[in-house]
Amino acid sequence: MQTTLDCLPCFLRQTLYAARLCSPDIQVQKRIMAGILSVLSALDFRLSPPENAVSIYKRIAELGGCTDPFAGLKEESNKAALKLRPRLEEIIAGAADPAATAVKLAMAGNIIDYGAQQSFDIEQTIDNCLAGEPWGGGMAQFLADAGRAARILYLGDNCGELVFDGLFIRQLAEQGKEVVLAVKERPIINDALAGDAVACDLDRYCTVIANGTGCPGTPLSQCSGDFQKVFLNADLIISKGQGNFETLAGTRGPIYYLLTVKCGVVADHLEQLAGRSATSATGRPPLGAMVLIKNPVSDLDEH
Repeated sequence: MQTTLDCLPCFLRQTLYAARLCSPDIQVQKRIMAGILSVLSALDFRLSPPENAVSIYKRIAELGGCTDPFAGLKEESNKAALKLRPRLEEIIAGAADPAATAVKLAMAGNIIDYGAQQSFDIEQTIDNCLAGEPWGGGMAQFLADAGRAARILYLGDNCGELVFDGLFIRQLAEQGKEVVLAVKERPIINDALAGDAVACDLDRYCTVIANGTGCPGTPLSQCSGDFQKVFLNADLIISKGQGNFETLAGTRGPIYYLLTVKCGVVADHLEQLAGRSATSATGRPPLGAMVLIKNPVSDLDEH
């Protein structure tokens, strides 16, 4: 996906939120906002929004004197999600289809995103996801492909959300799958790092690696050589969240995209993607919809 003009007001809204996290001083906040206006004027619209976010958040950190403005929110998100985990495990255990329920809960966790949005109702999102079916109509095929895969790469997204991901990752591990969870190398917004995965106990069920970037997505050409080897050798790649979708859309590979739609630009691109894939999805997914869609340039049939 490429950056569009519609991304600019979103970048400004994110900047103001991050500036207030950096400092309560209005002068510092003004300095950050003014600095980012100059960054936005020089954006490369050929890049994806997450790739452009790297230069924006780097400048915010420089102007605000704060290398990780979201550190407190990330810790709070992990703790809050861990408190929910026992109830979520009970929901899965009592479900008629535990695997599909775990996938839906993983998608519900994607609502925890302080980049695309700063307010959300996790309880309502959980209820909505459990009551409905994902846009894309790919649940049965996804579970079948996951059942056949021996090596699975799971591209993590945000703090807190990792706890929800862990519900499904645990099921995969208990089926004997070799699961690798990839997180970010350096802080960016509320994206998870390796320490967050350990804090949420995911290292008990999978191997945790960093992708080598501080980008809120997976720009493959910028990722480390070690990560690229895992990516190329995976039987199945689970791409979680908008940022990973935005950076990987169009990349060939055995990928399924799992996310909650929070942006009109992403919704438009998903509609285009659905037109090129074997999916029952029709029309544009509404904001808030959970999405499960197979990559139209997938190698899954070859595995």
